[in-house]
Amino acid sequence: MYTKKTKWLTPSALTAALLSAASGVHAETPSTAPQYQVKAANQLCPAAADNSLYNTKYLGFFTHLVQAQGDWLFRTSYDLRTDFGTTPEGYQRLKQLRDALKRKGIELMVVYQPTRGLVNREKLTEAERAGFDYDLAKQNYLAAIEQLRKTGIWTPDFSPLFDEQEQHAYYFKGDHHWTPYGAERSAKITAEMLKQIPGFGEIPKQEYASKRVGLLAKFGTFHKAAGQLCGSSYATEYVDRFETEAVGDGASGGDLFGDESQPQVALVGTSNSGPAYNFAGFLQQYSGAEVLNNAVSGGGFDSSLLQYLSSKEFHEHPPKIIVWEFATHYDIAQKSFYRQAMPLVDNGCAGRKAVLQNSVTLHPGGNEVLVNGKNQLLDLRGSNYQVDLTFSDPSVKQMSATLWYLNGRRENLKLDQSDATDTGGRYVFQLRNDPGWAELNLLAVEIHSPEQMPEKLSVQATLCQRPTAGASNLTAKAE
Repeated sequence: MYTKKTKWLTPSALTAALLSAASGVHAETPSTAPQYQVKAANQLCPAAADNSLYNTKYLGFFTHLVQAQGDWLFRTSYDLRTDFGTTPEGYQRLKQLRDALKRKGIELMVVYQPTRGLVNREKLTEAERAGFDYDLAKQNYLAAIEQLRKTGIWTPDFSPLFDEQEQHAYYFKGDHHWTPYGAERSAKITAEMLKQIPGFGEIPKQEYASKRVGLLAKFGTFHKAAGQLCGSSYATEYVDRFETEAVGDGASGGDLFGDESQPQVALVGTSNSGPAYNFAGFLQQYSGAEVLNNAVSGGGFDSSLLQYLSSKEFHEHPPKIIVWEFATHYDIAQKSFYRQAMPLVDNGCAGRKAVLQNSVTLHPGGNEVLVNGKNQLLDLRGSNYQVDLTFSDPSVKQMSATLWYLNGRRENLKLDQSDATDTGGRYVFQLRNDPGWAELNLLAVEIHSPEQMPEKLSVQATLCQRPTAGASNLTAKAE
């Protein structure tokens, strides 16, 4: 995911904004979108079809752009894909995560956002539409939904939105986010499945209403990438912006359910669940349940959930339902994610007996923080243990370590956190449990200092037993 360029325009601010816009832009009223008196944008240049030119991290997200009708652009890799879901191992890990949450009384729902090609196929040119195997894409998307459901995860089916013929499009013309209208249609389907989840009926309900509050201006990421490749320029797209509020008895101060009330539906996900598109608000409107929005912009499919699982709020006030929104292009089989998420469900080593524990002020280079055998040699097999680290400076966004084993093997491990998240400098991970590693006895954990190390940076390190064994882990470089 990439940082979006989003402007929030209220009626009071719109007039001033339009006065500074480029010539040819005007508005009939302060609450209507500007009308452009400009020529249509040029077609994509030949360079846009050259995959080798998508050679930066940013451009790689758009490989490769194809021209659709008007200013609409699509990506062949993501928007016109026909493969969905994950590997058998990935589904197994998802089930393990779901089961761990279920043991705590929490149901997991996945909002598996459909692609641009499935929903807005009618915007493709005739030639691109002929080359896109829509039937195969739909078949594989539905198969992925079914596989997710087999793991016990509640998964809404968004196929009623496919090939839409709506006045307001599901996606922006030149951006990877859904529009507020797309968010609303998705929330309506999601809410219908929420109501089927056991225990949802016990969650306090409130009436919510959404209203238009102005315009959302979007200079799309696709259009930005096309500008870098071709030097072309596109008009800013304007759509209605919405906000949702409680109505009736709960509208005044949130006292409807008492001072101790906590939302029992938690939303985690990407920037699509951010306030710009009002997905959380629409979900409240159609379900009647208050939603705690923990979405993270620019954090991928995993950062929001990891941040929430590490939070005091999650462990002190666990929800009944977690709604996890992400797009289909993410690799949800990532072992590094599950290696962190699984122990975080039970709050890592917090409240558990420490088998090894140490606090070290780091110096440049490698720093031994945990050592087996200082007093006596312990049986610290990877299948049974986990590590809980907290840096004194929460700005540390990368943890780099070498894990040494008694037989001489070692694992180099790096865990990155999004700049958009705040986990308090904490990193929790399981020792490896995959074949060839599960029975190895840990000798030491060595932490490597960050490249830009804050002054007097220290780390508190704890090794403890897992509450359960057998969860999937990260395959890392071994020597």
